[in-house]
Formats: sequence, structure tokens, C-alpha cells
Amino acid sequence: MKKGDGKIWLSHSGVDILYRCPRCFWLRYNRGIYQPEGIVSRLASRFDIVLKNYFSIFRATGELPPMIEGKIKGKLENPFQEVYFHPINEKFGFWGKLDECLITPENLYAPVDFKTASSDPRGKDIFPAYQNQLDEFSFLMESNGKKTAGIGYLIFFYPDHGEKLHNGFPMVIHVETVKTNTGNVEPRIFQAIKVLEGKIPAPAQDCPFCQWYDKLNQLLK
Repeated sequence: MKKGDGKIWLSHSGVDILYRCPRCFWLRYNRGIYQPEGIVSRLASRFDIVLKNYFSIFRATGELPPMIEGKIKGKLENPFQEVYFHPINEKFGFWGKLDECLITPENLYAPVDFKTASSDPRGKDIFPAYQNQLDEFSFLMESNGKKTAGIGYLIFFYPDHGEKLHNGFPMVIHVETVKTNTGNVEPRIFQAIKVLEGKIPAPAQDCPFCQWYDKLNQLLK
């Protein structure tokens, strides 16, 4: 992130909180109060690191990693630009960090995001947050002068059953091609800015964090 420039830099994960709970979103950016993390698994983060290292091995060869060969056409961006920034105005900016980027046979750019799945992803609808993420990555690339392909890729990694796990853990590797719409991005960003520049909003009715606080506050009165 561009530190020290005085801007508030919004991100996909940050803006996504707005649609789960406006109050938690406002508190995060205006007061630095984050939702409690709780007990979470770091396995997905470890998968991302391992996968990024694996993909980088093939970057200089011009070949796709064997695990996705035949499922995607193109080559990995080389050199790979991982982080993008887009200034919105004097106070706000938007930034994002890609897992990977593919250059299509037409020399167009397509964002790639790794997803570690706990259930079989094949035949399922794409989560709206995943769609938004690819839209935003494409928006950031275009705002930085790269012509995008109008598509992005989600690569799902799902542990499969196997009788001989001692010979290796079987993984289902499923690729979803997603049409991107960069026109959806700026309205989301401007809506987020509007909320941040207003008074603290009401919480979402189903926000567990705000419900906990409200119940505790009533108990202590």
C-alpha cells in the first residue's frame, strides 16, 4: 500500500465488509476498529504461498504449469505485476493484489485468483464476492494502462478422497472462466466513499459483531 501519501486506500476485502455490515465498514476505515478475527485457519494462506511459488517456476519458460495445462490458454505475465493502485481523489484510492495474471493468445490481460475450496466447486454458482474481485482486478489493470480480455479465472483447489494418501494427496483442480464487468467497480467504490464520509451508519441486522456489542451494552446499563 502507498503509505505516507495521506490517502485512505480501499481494497476489495475492505469494501466487501460494507455489504456485510455498514457500521463495521465505517469503524474499520474511520476509527481503525476492526472486526475480531476469532479462530481462523491459516491453511488457505499457506496454499496461496505454495501455489504462487509453483507458478513462478514456470513464468520464465513461457509455459503454463502442468496442473492447468489444457484448461487455460495463454502464458503467465512476465514480469508479474502483483500490486496495483488507482487514485480516486485527493482523499481516497483503491488498490488490489493479484494472485496471478495470464496473458491470452491475443495479448490481453486476465486476472487469476486462487481459491482453496472445502467442498467440490464443480457445477456451483460463483459467489458474488468472487465476481466483484475479478471485476476489480480488471478495473485496476485497465486504469494502469493494460488492456484486459474481459474475463478472469478462478482456479479452485479441492482435496479429494483417495485410498493411497501415502503416495500423495489427490487434488481436484477446477478452473472457472468468469466474464468481468469493470463498469460495476466505480459505483461500488463511490458508494463506499459516501458511507465513509457520512455519520456512523446503523449496523446490519444479522451482523454477529454488532449484535454481541448491543447485547453487552444492554447488559451493562
